[in-house]
Amino acid sequence: MNVNGIGAGYPAAGYETRRARRNYADQMCNMVPATQSSGGTFELHISNDKDGKAIGSMCGADYSLTVYQPKDFDPANPVYKVKVWDKGGNVTERMVDVSKVDTAGSDYIDMFAYSSHLSASGKCPGAQSAFIRAGANQHGADNKTHDDLFGMKDWIGVLKDAMQTQYDAGNLKGYLDYKQFLDFLDNK
Repeated sequence: MNVNGIGAGYPAAGYETRRARRNYADQMCNMVPATQSSGGTFELHISNDKDGKAIGSMCGADYSLTVYQPKDFDPANPVYKVKVWDKGGNVTERMVDVSKVDTAGSDYIDMFAYSSHLSASGKCPGAQSAFIRAGANQHGADNKTHDDLFGMKDWIGVLKDAMQTQYDAGNLKGYLDYKQFLDFLDNK
């Protein structure tokens, strides 16, 4: 008698592994650098000859966002091209000089470009991840919309709120991840 014949509590060999991978992939489609086209499917926006090297990318409920390092990038003057796609496939493009981003008063797009720069340059490797999680702390993982990207926020306050949430939950590692990013911003 094989395991399959014992009962409902024992799935066919390999089924759970395949299923877990499929579920993981389904969950990851909301976290990979992608855009939602008008047909409702996701397209990956990566480095290309026109825009440059992609250093940060994410998607939300009805948008996709990618930060590109242009071919003529100068580390002494870090300016990035940022493209935002809405659910209809319309693109908004902006150049962001990260040396001029105000962490106490900027929109999500500028702060995402800045945190992507900090992670990609190695100046603060966990910056992008901490920023994305802090933003999700406010809206929930899937509730931020395209319109939310353009509102001005005090990101220092958002980080402090995220830190407090982690502290209250007893998640010291999460707290310290945010603190590392906040400490970097306070010392710049």
